[in-house]
Amino acid sequence: MAALQAERGYGLSCGRLGRGTRVSVFHVKLTESALRAFESYQACKDAVTSKPVIQFQGSQGHIAIPRPDRPTEVRTFTFYLSNIGKDSPQGSFDCIQQYVSSNGNIHLDCLGSIQDKITVCATDDSYQKARQSMAQAEEETRSRSAIVIKPGGRYVGKKVQVRKPAPGASDAVPSRKRPTPVNLASAIKRGNSAISQRPFKDRVVHLLALKPYKKPELILRLQKDGLSQQDKDLLDTLLQQVANLSAKDSTFTLKDCVYKEVQKDWPGYSEGDQQLLKRILVRKLCQPQNSSGFQGEAPSLSPPKDTVNSSSPPQ
Repeated sequence: MAALQAERGYGLSCGRLGRGTRVSVFHVKLTESALRAFESYQACKDAVTSKPVIQFQGSQGHIAIPRPDRPTEVRTFTFYLSNIGKDSPQGSFDCIQQYVSSNGNIHLDCLGSIQDKITVCATDDSYQKARQSMAQAEEETRSRSAIVIKPGGRYVGKKVQVRKPAPGASDAVPSRKRPTPVNLASAIKRGNSAISQRPFKDRVVHLLALKPYKKPELILRLQKDGLSQQDKDLLDTLLQQVANLSAKDSTFTLKDCVYKEVQKDWPGYSEGDQQLLKRILVRKLCQPQNSSGFQGEAPSLSPPKDTVNSSSPPQ
C-alpha cells in the first residue's frame, strides 16, 4: 500500500462497492502472537492452499490461520466481540479503504461506520511473555534495593567500643518486653485466603483501582490469591462491565463510575496501597466538584463566641 503524501488532497468517496454488497467492518485488536501468525501467512500465502477462516458464535468466536511451515496445521485464536458505542461513547470510527485506480491514481473510499470491535484473547505465548516481563521487573527491583558487602570492604575490620552501663542503672530502667515474633508467611496465607473468599468482581475492581493491568498480568496477579477456572472464564465478560480497554497498550483501566464501589479497608491492600488509593479517589471523585469552582472541602467554621461589651457604662 502506497503511503499518503503530506499536504496533498485526496478524494473520498462512499458506496464504491455498490448496493447489495455484504461487507461488515470491525475494529480488530490483535495480540503479538496473532499478528506474527498473520504476517507469516501473508509472506507465504501463495505456497499455502488453505485460507484463513473466521467464525462467530454470538459475542465470541475464533480465527484459524494456516501455518506456512506446517501446511496441514492452523493457529487458532479466540476473540470476543464488543460494541464500540457502549465501550467508548465519546467517539466513533469509519473504515477507509485505500486503492489505486486503473490510471494509477490513489483514491480513498469509506466502507462504513465501525460499530463493533474484535479483541483477540491472549494465548499461552502471551502469558509466558507476561511472566518473563514480571520476573524481569522483580529482578531489577531487587537488584536496585539490595546492597552487597564484599569481603575486605570498607565495613570490615572496624572495632566498635561498647560502654558498660553504670552500676545500678539497669535497676532504674524497667525491662522492655520483647514483641512476639510474627510468622509473615502464615499472615500472608491468611490474607490470601480472606481475599479468595470475596466476590470475584470485587477482587478485580480493587486490583484495577490501583493501576491498569494487561489481561495476562491481571490473571497472574489473581492467581496469587487463588483463581478458579470458572472465575477465569468469566473474566472477559466482567472486564467489559467494569473496565475500559486502551487501544494504545492493551491495558484495562477501571471505569470512573466503578470507583464508588472501592473499599478503602480492602484486606488485600497494604498501607502504601491505601495511601495510593486515597490520592486516586480524591482525584477521581472530587474532580467534578473542583471543576465547578469548589477547591477541596470548605474549612469548618467555629461557632461565634459571645461578644463582651467593653464599653464603660455611661457616667
